[in-house]
Amino acid sequence: MSNEIIKRDVPITEILEMAKLFAESKMFDGISQIASAFVKIKAGAEIGIPAFAAMSGIHIIKGKLTIGANLMAACVKGSGKYDYKVVKLDESIASVDFLQSGKAIGNSTFTIADAKKAGTQNLDKYPKNMLFARAMSNGVKWFCPDVFTMPVYTPEELGEVAPVEDIQHEEVKPITPVKPKSKLNEKAMVDAVKRIAAGEIQLIDMIVGTFDLTDQQLSRLKEACHVIVAEQGEGATIVS
Repeated sequence: MSNEIIKRDVPITEILEMAKLFAESKMFDGISQIASAFVKIKAGAEIGIPAFAAMSGIHIIKGKLTIGANLMAACVKGSGKYDYKVVKLDESIASVDFLQSGKAIGNSTFTIADAKKAGTQNLDKYPKNMLFARAMSNGVKWFCPDVFTMPVYTPEELGEVAPVEDIQHEEVKPITPVKPKSKLNEKAMVDAVKRIAAGEIQLIDMIVGTFDLTDQQLSRLKEACHVIVAEQGEGATIVS
């Protein structure tokens, strides 16, 4: 396994397209505007979290990026560089060892006394989860801050209560890195333009969804599409 943390540089156009679809789906509480969805997806892209996980697990509170402890833990394991091991977890203490290349680099412990002093929310209902969340968040800041490219918090650290899930630390799986789109070479580009101009307008969606296009390539596809619109009328679809 590589000892590098790889994050995908997602094109702005791709983020905008996903934000529009997520917002229009109305399947995410509190997200009905494209701008709100865009911020979540963009923040996720910068710290290596896929779009759906970002929409579900990222919250912007008081201008700060917060994510749930389970997603934070998955990012640690999926980083390819770090790992963690739960030493002890019960209703009075959460103790987590952080590892790099299989070797311990530090321990993060958070007790019920620490939680009460900090005013941690939901202690009466989910003490184990809340203690784990704070131990995980502190450990990431102390021992593996490069998992993320910016400071991140759990909602509880900012005095908010996030939807609580039953955290099963033994079953946390690494996040599989998203394979970047490949480039479209000039020969394939010329062939695509010819086919689109000849009437295969549906080819545009496949190309945009499959390849990482330059602005110039996207303009050429649009020009070929406009030829179809001119010939077939307004019923033809133009890539936006």
